[in-house]
Amino acid sequence: MIGAIVIAFMLSPFLVHTLGDTNYGIWSIISAFAGYMTLLDLGVSSAIAKYVSKYKALKDYKSLNVVISSAIVIMLLLGVLLIVLSPILANLVVNGFKFDPEMQHTVHALVIIAAIDVAIFIGSGVFFGAFYGFQRNEITTAVTLFIQLFKAIAFYFALTNGYGLLSMGILSLISHVLATFLLIFIMRRVEPQVELTTKNADKSTMVSIFNYSKFTFLTMLGLQLIYYSDAFVIGYFLSAAAITIYTIPWSLNEYSNKLIQAVAQTFVPVFSEQEATQNKNLYKTYISGTKAVILLSNLLCIGVLALGDEFIAIWMGPRYAVECSTLLTIMFMTQLIKSPQLISYSILLGTANHQKFATYNMTFSIANLILSIILVQKFGLVGVAAATATTQILFYVVVTPILTSRVINYSLLDYVKQTYWRVVPASLVLFAILTYFAKTQPPTGYLSLLGQALIGATVYIAIAYWTLLDKEERSLTMIQLGKVSNKFLKRAW
Repeated sequence: MIGAIVIAFMLSPFLVHTLGDTNYGIWSIISAFAGYMTLLDLGVSSAIAKYVSKYKALKDYKSLNVVISSAIVIMLLLGVLLIVLSPILANLVVNGFKFDPEMQHTVHALVIIAAIDVAIFIGSGVFFGAFYGFQRNEITTAVTLFIQLFKAIAFYFALTNGYGLLSMGILSLISHVLATFLLIFIMRRVEPQVELTTKNADKSTMVSIFNYSKFTFLTMLGLQLIYYSDAFVIGYFLSAAAITIYTIPWSLNEYSNKLIQAVAQTFVPVFSEQEATQNKNLYKTYISGTKAVILLSNLLCIGVLALGDEFIAIWMGPRYAVECSTLLTIMFMTQLIKSPQLISYSILLGTANHQKFATYNMTFSIANLILSIILVQKFGLVGVAAATATTQILFYVVVTPILTSRVINYSLLDYVKQTYWRVVPASLVLFAILTYFAKTQPPTGYLSLLGQALIGATVYIAIAYWTLLDKEERSLTMIQLGKVSNKFLKRAW
C-alpha cells in the first residue's frame, strides 16, 4: 500500500498539470463511477476470504474448492452483466453532467472502457480474496505494486506523447488483464491443491456466499456513497474543475485511509481463524489490532494536520495549498477520529457479525448524501466536506464501538483505557514538534519535509513504545525487530 501511495503521489501532480483542472475533473468523475461499478462485486471477494481462511484452518480443501468454483461462476455472470449494461451507464453519465459538447463522445467511450475494466477487476477479486484468506499478503502486494507501476509508467508515456483520456482508460484495462493472468499463474504455483474451475460450483454454496456477502455489499455501497458521491454532487452543483480542488485533499485522505485499512484488514482472516478454532484470545487480538491501527493512524493524521498545507504547496503548487487548506483540515480531523474503529469492522467481518454494521452504515451514508446536497448549495466544497465529517464521526464514535462491544462482550471504558488513552502523550508531542517546524522552519522541498516528518515520527514511536504497548507487546516487538535485523544482516553479508 505504501508503494502504491508513493506511485500515486508522484503521478498525481503530473496528471493535474498535464490534463488541466477540467480534464482531471472528468477523469475523477469516471474513476468515481468505476468505483460504483465495482459494487457489482456484491461483497463476494470478502466472502471468499472468510470461507477460504476457515477451510484452510480446518484443512478442508474439498469445501475450499467448492467455494472457489462457486465464486468464479458468480463473478463471471456479474462481469458479463456489467459489460451488457455499459452503453446504458455511459448515457446516464453523459446526460447527468454538464460536459462540453466536444467531450461527450470521449466521456461515453471512457465509461464503456471503464465498465469492461471493472468487469475484469471483479473477476480478479476471486484470486485476491483467496490469497487474502490464505494470508499470503506478499503475493497480492507484489501483483498490486507491479500493476500500479505499470499503469503509472504507461500513463506518463501516453500523455507525454500527446495521447489523452481515452488512452488512460485503455491502459487501465490492460493493467487489470495483466493482473488477472499473474494471479492465476501464481495461484497454480503456490496453491496447487486449489482447482481454478467452475465444475465444483454448488448452488447451496453460492447461497451461503451471498448470505455473507450481502451485508458486506451493503457496507461497500455505504462507503461508496460516502467516498465517491462527493464527486458527483460537486460535478452536478459546481463544476468539473471544482472536483479537482476537492480531489487533491480527498486523495491524500484516501491514501491514508487505504493504508490504515490495509493494516486493519490483515486481522480479518486472523479473527475468522480464531473463531473457527474457538481461540480464547479474540479480545486480546482485538486490543493489539486497535493499538497497531491507532499507532499508524495518529502518526499519519497528525502529520498532515500539522504539515499538510506545506506538503500540498510542494506537491501541487502554492495555489492549491491555499484552496485546499480548510478541506484538508476537515477531512483529516475526521480520519483521526474514525480510523481506530476500522479494526472493529475487521472483527465483525471475521466473526460474520457485520449485519447491523452494514445496515447502520448504509443509513448514515444516505444521510451523508442528503446533507452534502443541502450544504454544497450554501457552503460549496466546505459544505460537502462538513457533511461527510458529521456523519462519519457519529457513526464511528457512537455506533461502531457499541456494535462491537455487544459482539465480543467487553467494557468500552476498559477498551478506551487500553488503547486510545495510552497513545495521547505520544500524539501531543508529535503535534507540538511538527507545528513548531511548520511555524519556525516551513519545509521548502521534499527533503526538508521528510526530515521534519522523520524527527517527529521517531520521537512519537519512541514514546508510544513505552506508553501504548504493554510489557508483552514490547517484548514481542523487540523479538520481531531482532529477526528482521538478523535476516537483513545475513543478506547484506
